Amino acid sequence: MLSISGGMAKELVPIAGEPVLAHVLRECADSGIEQVLVVVSPGKSSVVELARALAGSAGMPARIETAVQMEPRGLADAVRVGRDFAANEPVAVALPDNLFVDTTEPAVAQVIAEYARERTNVVGLTEITAEQAATRGPTPVYPGVRRGDDFDIASIPTKGEKGSTFSVGGARSAMTGVGRYVFVPVAFAMIDAVERSLEQGRELDDIPVMQMMLANGTLRGRVLRGTFLDVGLPEGFREASEKLARA
Repeated sequence: MLSISGGMAKELVPIAGEPVLAHVLRECADSGIEQVLVVVSPGKSSVVELARALAGSAGMPARIETAVQMEPRGLADAVRVGRDFAANEPVAVALPDNLFVDTTEPAVAQVIAEYARERTNVVGLTEITAEQAATRGPTPVYPGVRRGDDFDIASIPTKGEKGSTFSVGGARSAMTGVGRYVFVPVAFAMIDAVERSLEQGRELDDIPVMQMMLANGTLRGRVLRGTFLDVGLPEGFREASEKLARA
């Protein structure tokens, strides 16, 4: 994303005149979330300042706190930073480089609705066509069976190579997980368990945690309505800028 940000924190990169972080925080507020924790890496004081300035403003969550992930150890580690903030309650997770347009219901609200129905961990999914693949990141293909907005996940493979884009594997389209989740309190214990199983120095990512959840029957897939935009890639960033400018 360096070619897009010019060295600026990716959370601050403007899309349609507004920082990426603000887009995601508004989505959280529109989903009924009033308390948000923004997890940042060290040295991102500008992101912290923006988050604090937005708290309680029009269309934003009333309470926005920040916490630092001291080392870039992966998404599951970043989620674990919020253990105390979660206070033994379910938490929704939204990644700032994944945005959604063309939907009347925010993506965060959709995974929350699935949690409310199933009372278990939820991962948001989207269908990516072969034509869209070059503007989407290298997330793994999730095999399974779609039933309306529900998706029965058969397995969760590991991620693709860093720096590459999504691959449909020769098919017309494929399903993949995107950056919208709900995790129930026991997820933190699962993250700890996965960490104990890793070789020293390995990244503590979300994939092995969700593989554990799937194996014990505590993970649901929710197909998200709307157009998924991966703003972490130059092509996806340009697409998001064009679509949100017209919104």
